[in-house]
Amino acid sequence: MNAIKLRDIRGIGPSSEKKLVSYFGSESLVLNALRGSRIAEISSIDGIGERFALSLCRNLHYQETGEQIQDFLKTEDTILIYNRIIDLISKFGNTFYSRSKLYLYFPLPITALAKIIDRQLITRLGLELYTIIEKSANSLTEYDALLRHLTPLKEHSDSIDTASRAVATTDKSIYKELLSNIIGNYCEILFIEDYEKINDTLAGSDEVIWIGNDYTLDDELPNIISVSESQRHEINRILPEKTLTFFAQNKNTLVTIAKLASLLQKLPSDKLANYIGEMNLNMLVDMGEELKNLEETGEPSSSLNKEFSRLLKAETSFEMVLEEVLLTLNDELEKMLQDTTIHLEGEKVLALLKGFSAEGQGYSANSSREDLREYLDDELYLAVEEIINKAENELSSKLFLLDEETDYLNGIFPRELKFPIDPQDEIKNRFTEYLRKKCSSKAFELKVDLAQKLQRYEEVAMEGLHCMLELDYLLMIGKFAGSYNLALPEFLEGKGTGLYVKEGRNLFLAQQELKGQLKVESVSYALGELGKIANGVNGERIVLLSGANSGGKTTLLVALAIIIILSQMGLPVPCYEAKIGGFKELHYYRKSTGHINAGAFESTLRTLSQMIMSPNSRLVLADEMESISEPGASARVIAAFLDLLGRSPDSVGIFVTHLAQEISKYCKEGLRIDGIEAKGLSENLELIVDRTPKYYTYARSTPELIVQRLQKISKGTEKEIYSYILEVFDS
Repeated sequence: MNAIKLRDIRGIGPSSEKKLVSYFGSESLVLNALRGSRIAEISSIDGIGERFALSLCRNLHYQETGEQIQDFLKTEDTILIYNRIIDLISKFGNTFYSRSKLYLYFPLPITALAKIIDRQLITRLGLELYTIIEKSANSLTEYDALLRHLTPLKEHSDSIDTASRAVATTDKSIYKELLSNIIGNYCEILFIEDYEKINDTLAGSDEVIWIGNDYTLDDELPNIISVSESQRHEINRILPEKTLTFFAQNKNTLVTIAKLASLLQKLPSDKLANYIGEMNLNMLVDMGEELKNLEETGEPSSSLNKEFSRLLKAETSFEMVLEEVLLTLNDELEKMLQDTTIHLEGEKVLALLKGFSAEGQGYSANSSREDLREYLDDELYLAVEEIINKAENELSSKLFLLDEETDYLNGIFPRELKFPIDPQDEIKNRFTEYLRKKCSSKAFELKVDLAQKLQRYEEVAMEGLHCMLELDYLLMIGKFAGSYNLALPEFLEGKGTGLYVKEGRNLFLAQQELKGQLKVESVSYALGELGKIANGVNGERIVLLSGANSGGKTTLLVALAIIIILSQMGLPVPCYEAKIGGFKELHYYRKSTGHINAGAFESTLRTLSQMIMSPNSRLVLADEMESISEPGASARVIAAFLDLLGRSPDSVGIFVTHLAQEISKYCKEGLRIDGIEAKGLSENLELIVDRTPKYYTYARSTPELIVQRLQKISKGTEKEIYSYILEVFDS
């Protein structure tokens, strides 16, 4: 058979093929991901989604193996039971991945026994892991709480904000190279020819990446980061956001993976490889520690670096601190002026008055202040200047500025006799711009360093997610098996057809029992060659099951269907012990609730004929098929089909019926009649039934017991009616 190509898989077109190959790197890696059911990774690709990813995995599986669910589950009623089983198990999973993967574990024909056994090995691992965690210091609820937070990892985003960044060089060839590659899509590329205008050219950007070693960077430009020519190909040196955005937008999931890795490290080391393979838990834990330095916005954490923290705090608090200092400054100035006594001679007062009155005749307010200063004591001006100097020092101190940064604040409060004092806008804006660029530059340096550290975790992050999702699948199976006290069945292929079940339970009733709603009785039963394991059973392959109404006949059929489905899925079953010959097909027909008509009769005959014509070994479970026609005709038709089924040496069947004796009269092939007997009514007027069928025993249905119950709980005329009916039974 020719190797499958991506375009051969149903559902994959040119667009989805391009996305898949772009994400995984090659067509073969995509196929490996699909074969490995790595739904979380596949669905993280933009435009793919979880359900589409699941369908692609199923389609590839079918195209490569030819296996599909209808190969084994041959009736709609059987598929309904299978879907209920899946729903029940899925409730133990925490992720879409584990629940989806379960759908890929549909029951297989016995011809695929090797694959079924492989699945049993996984089941054993799941139960073992569940048991170990149950006994560990960290409870299962801790794992569940973390696993529920796992989501597909988002792809690298192209939406990164680098509009205020420029890349500069004096090399023409490097300039052209930068324009043509990915960097040119995100940053302004500057070619520097005029060194005299270099400061003006570079000052317009928050961050300038200078590529080359032919220029001494100006200390007046705090926004320049030098990158050598040999480093220009390292994308994180220029666009660290490409890496940081990936980790930032996936931070919650990645931190969850790291926490799970930390929990797993506490489990027995000799067992770990069974559950996680060669996964490097230490790297995942280290990744979690490194992610503490990254905000979900993609920015480095303010606690990452003391210098960055200082600059960031200064930048963000400048306006507030300035306002506080200014308020204190003006309060002190006002108080000082109010407490100051000024003595002026008459001539000085007259001169001042003349100066102020002449303001409108060509004198300015500043001229008036200069005149005022001429007549006031120098001590007053010195006191004012001292208050202003103190305010500037306080502003610098509260912002934790360095000496060179303080220089940018000098003169922010004017040294003149003025009230109230206002900051100089030009100096304020210059300082704000300087601080912003210096903070941005420091942040960029930290981004580069953080991106280089995190990049080494990218591959292990992807592997870690897949590992933890597989862990959830194992725990789902383990919790399912542990909660219902399930056991793996034993396949006895080649030792005869049939089955033997010891202390089996109907899983759907066990589900209600787990909720405290009822008590389930276990049942043992045997059929076919393997039935000889049970004492007194001769290996008959066809059985008519008779017995009491509400005695559990239907429940037994469903229980056996569940056991066979789970067995051939490779999963544990609700039994103390189960030995299975294995089947290629399972047919289950539930009790018909429709009306008898020619169309329904014809449809049933066609269905049964298709079943009989199959050459494969099969288990047939049918519930009261006599409703297809009137009793006499039904007995003959069913007997004929039983004879035909009996001629297939690898097939077995159980038929629940109230016409066991009538059907047996028309059967030419040997069959067995078993019965579920009702013993009477309890003190609470409930039916007492031995749910385990008795071999070779015809058990009548017990309508008289139901009538008897109604007669005992009724009164008046209604009681008389039931009494009369009982008399008819006794006659």
